[in-house]
Amino acid sequence: MTSEVLMLNKDAVVIAADSAVTIGQAPHPRYSKAANKIFDISMHGNVAVTIFAASEVDSIPWELLLKQYRRETSGQQQLPKLEDYVESLMLYLQHNPRFFPQIMLDGKLRDRFYLAASRVLERAGEVSPDFVDEAKSAPERAAAWANSHLTLTAEWAQLGLQAPLAQSDFQALVVQHAQLTQDIAPHIEGIPKYRYADAAQLVSLAIEHLFKKPMEFLVNTGLVFAGYGNDEIFPSYVHIEVYGHVGSTLLWRRVNSYSMTHENQALILPFAQSSMIDRFTDGFDTTLNEIIHHGSRASFNAIVADLVAAGAAIPAEVASGIIESRHQEFMSAWRSKNWDVNFHPLRRVLNSLSVPEMGHLAESLLVLEELRERVTSPSESVGGPIDVVAITKSEGLLWLKRKHFFDPQLNQRYLGRIKADYN
Repeated sequence: MTSEVLMLNKDAVVIAADSAVTIGQAPHPRYSKAANKIFDISMHGNVAVTIFAASEVDSIPWELLLKQYRRETSGQQQLPKLEDYVESLMLYLQHNPRFFPQIMLDGKLRDRFYLAASRVLERAGEVSPDFVDEAKSAPERAAAWANSHLTLTAEWAQLGLQAPLAQSDFQALVVQHAQLTQDIAPHIEGIPKYRYADAAQLVSLAIEHLFKKPMEFLVNTGLVFAGYGNDEIFPSYVHIEVYGHVGSTLLWRRVNSYSMTHENQALILPFAQSSMIDRFTDGFDTTLNEIIHHGSRASFNAIVADLVAAGAAIPAEVASGIIESRHQEFMSAWRSKNWDVNFHPLRRVLNSLSVPEMGHLAESLLVLEELRERVTSPSESVGGPIDVVAITKSEGLLWLKRKHFFDPQLNQRYLGRIKADYN
């Protein structure tokens, strides 16, 4: 897990990130506190990228990719808009056979097909539970699979390919249908729960799922671009998610963005693990929101039940509509009140904070997040040294806090190479 925070006002953008990373899976995960999550991707010092969630894409570490992108684009002029850096990096990853050779992409496509097949089998069991019920007879389970197949086929028929995936890649996998059916049949037969799935039908559904709803099951990395394009006087950010290649196409999507303007107010935004930061900025986090959501809904239902018990004639359908409407109003009202008391005043203050004050606030919020994680959780998924970077229009990218895995004073040749790169 990761905890990061981004702040924008008209003077600067500040990003802070912890250094914790989880390696391996339960029940034996390992935690490291030395990961780099903020990267300077422009030799002009005008754009940084911070990453969270997966630390690699298609088996290549993001740190390597982002540093190579910076080096290989060092001779270019600043791009006009921050959005242009997003497109530039995605094109760099899309068309890079050194990092993503065709033989590797073919292997990844096959792996992702099998992930899609696993998800289809799970969905089939959700649609028709008899399909995975080993207590049912063979005809009942076969009929349940047939029902699931018809339902899922109809669902996929309503959808187009997930942008930006290509029809040519889809057809290239369809051509392999017979071979994929032959390959997957023994796997189905070896799993009693899924034994009554038809292999050919499963392959067709899996191909559709992979190209129409891949984001349901593929691992992604969050990338947050922050800084300035050459034509921009105020900072902005763009948040995207990258899922890796499906066939020859890099799958990614834009999640959110925000630009400071003459009218827009400052912004503070956490990413990944953020419960303490949310409580500080909003007055509540997702856990408290869920507690109030379920508790208030139960109370509203209890009020209606008490009225009915007291003799009030309230039809069930009328009661249901009233409860739903009033519950939505209540949830909206208390969240709005919290934002009025907490977030909006903080946002107004953030408008006038200096760069050092923004850096200190960002670091302090991550310290709070780390403290809560340390005392309430057995994991170590937030923590380690905190890196803080600021970018201004005039000074460019400046590290306010930065860890190194080496002592720069013992590596003068490295410092010389860096100096040469920027000259």
